[in-house]
Amino acid sequence: MHYIDSSGRIREGMPLLGGLADRAKGLTADAFAPASDGIRDHLMNNYLTALRSNVG
Repeated sequence: MHYIDSSGRIREGMPLLGGLADRAKGLTADAFAPASDGIRDHLMNNYLTALRSNVG
């Protein structure tokens, strides 16, 4: 299992404190829809974008 952080980097894991900080960054990324972060994180297009930007 891998973790895609809020900057789009793919990581093999995320330490607890780093994960909490990354989640806070994601929640504050869209001030008008903070609750939608968990939904946006799992859209297939977002996975593909992160994969493409990390290959090469």
